[in-house]
Amino acid sequence: MNELPTRRLTGLAIIGAAAGAGALFGSAEGARVVIGQRLLLGDIEVVALLLLGALGGAALSAAGSLPLVALQTWGLAPRPLGRARWLGFVWGMWVPIVGSAGVAWFTDPPPFTEPFPFQGNPAVFAALVVAIGALFGVVYQGARGARAVSGAALSLAVGVAAWVYAAVDPPPAPSKPLPAGAPNVLLVTLDTTRADRMGAYGNEHMQTRAFDALAAQGALFTAASAVAPVTGPSHASMLSGRGPWDHGVLLNGVPLPEAPLLAELLHERGYATGAFVSAYVLDGELGFARGFEVYDDDFGWLPGVSALLPARLLAMARRHADPDEVLERRGADTVDQALTWIGQRPGGAWFLWVHLFDAHGPYMPAPPYDTLYYQGDARDPANTSMGPVQNIAPYLKKSLAGVTDLKYVLAQYDGEVSYADAQLARLLAAVDTQNTLVAVMGDHGESLGEHGVWFNHGDDVYESSVHVPFALRWPGRVPVTRVTSPVEGTDLTPTLLDLVGIPVPEDMTGQSAVPTMAGGPGRAMASAMCFDRVANLAAREAGTITGPKYRMAGLRGPNSRFVAREVDGTSSYFDLSADPLGVVDVVGPVGASPEGGELLSLLRARATALFTGSDTSRSAVDLADEERERLEALGYMEP
Repeated sequence: MNELPTRRLTGLAIIGAAAGAGALFGSAEGARVVIGQRLLLGDIEVVALLLLGALGGAALSAAGSLPLVALQTWGLAPRPLGRARWLGFVWGMWVPIVGSAGVAWFTDPPPFTEPFPFQGNPAVFAALVVAIGALFGVVYQGARGARAVSGAALSLAVGVAAWVYAAVDPPPAPSKPLPAGAPNVLLVTLDTTRADRMGAYGNEHMQTRAFDALAAQGALFTAASAVAPVTGPSHASMLSGRGPWDHGVLLNGVPLPEAPLLAELLHERGYATGAFVSAYVLDGELGFARGFEVYDDDFGWLPGVSALLPARLLAMARRHADPDEVLERRGADTVDQALTWIGQRPGGAWFLWVHLFDAHGPYMPAPPYDTLYYQGDARDPANTSMGPVQNIAPYLKKSLAGVTDLKYVLAQYDGEVSYADAQLARLLAAVDTQNTLVAVMGDHGESLGEHGVWFNHGDDVYESSVHVPFALRWPGRVPVTRVTSPVEGTDLTPTLLDLVGIPVPEDMTGQSAVPTMAGGPGRAMASAMCFDRVANLAAREAGTITGPKYRMAGLRGPNSRFVAREVDGTSSYFDLSADPLGVVDVVGPVGASPEGGELLSLLRARATALFTGSDTSRSAVDLADEERERLEALGYMEP
């Protein structure tokens, strides 16, 4: 046979076999996504993931086999064709395994996760690649003859199948009976939503009809306070019934400790559980997915595709160039998925959590909400109202470029709040009003100029940052009432458990609001805590600390707010009955009277107890570069 056609056939055999091996690996990876990630996937999505995994793996391995094809043109590749195919198959398996190892090796581990020995060291990784290659070389050389080759290939395939099976990690099966008459439970958390932006709290300017109607049909809590002005810690507290002074989480990106979550407690009692979130800071891998059968935190064009090797390689290559890519999704897309999940329920009680991120900056509401509260030229040079605005977070600067009218920015924020309310309306329309317990709560607020903070949150516990909307509805079980006693985010889980008839764990520090709704006594005050960014930045610059240390504590009464700073012991007091936004510090006049002085002493003692009785070492950590860049892009950290 002519030498040139033989080499061509050998090259094609190598490429074809490598592509086949890559397709096997890629389809297995797709199967791992389908069975291992708790995404809502229909039949079409499952087939698409398997096909894309196979095609992507085949393309990757075929491309990786080109060096072998080049070598065989010099007579360095084996013959006959059967041996060439076997080499291509082994090589095709080696390429994606090395690629997966590379992604893991050069990606910083999450906080509090031990890195691999020498992780990130290129020389050690090169040695690892050689070791993996040597192993595959042994497999290649050891298999002689058709039977041996078939057995070795089958062994590799079995190994891949075992790898797929290892991804199976469903929530534990229910172990206790469902309470009699158990309702469905719908929890909607509104990110970055101030209470004073809801009609139910007296803002006649706002269109928040869904929340307002819900509040009119159930219990509205007028003094609800988030326990932290940051999404991750606040949700950790809402879902665990424990505050940051218990679990130590004060930053986004910090894994949740092993305390039972609301979804785990409900699933244990037979509830079907699903969650649909709208921002990467609630990544299920941080622990938020515990107890959920479906946890939809993938915002790609096809759920799960980002977990396939080609996508992971691409993301690794450009993660520093575009740190804010796919950070969030619009509420409509999240609600679409949630409504699909509701429609698939065959019967029995369910728990659904939907998180809407829209009110978080940048404020860019979808039409018609972008013009709902503003008509005019936001960039008219004649406007001067943006003059006092200072220290804009970097992630907002692009959306605010050239804007001269402050009213426009506030209108865009309001538009986002109304847009999220419209998505809430879609959810409420899809549930059985009589047999669904609905809870809607904000995770934190947003400063719109109060205390010199513009369009941001995260580093203080003033009223604008932590006074949040909170309402419950369950006709016949939740009374129609306005609760003026303080409640905090930790009270959400105990309240829901109490309402559905599930015992509240004794070590849960939040309190059920059920007795308060019935007219009984409530909390004397609600607590909040955060890292004091100003104090920590100053201490970092002075070289006295290397990680976040100093905190702020807030105490919310029915008509007052007290704020204490750990760094220097100073405090502020706000009379919310006369100053609803809490911007005028009256600690001096209040402390001038004996009664006021005694009150402030008690509040200082309570704040000091929060500082000294809490362990936030979990959050006192320098995050990996990639995580830090993404949090900077959302304004949660200073660059």
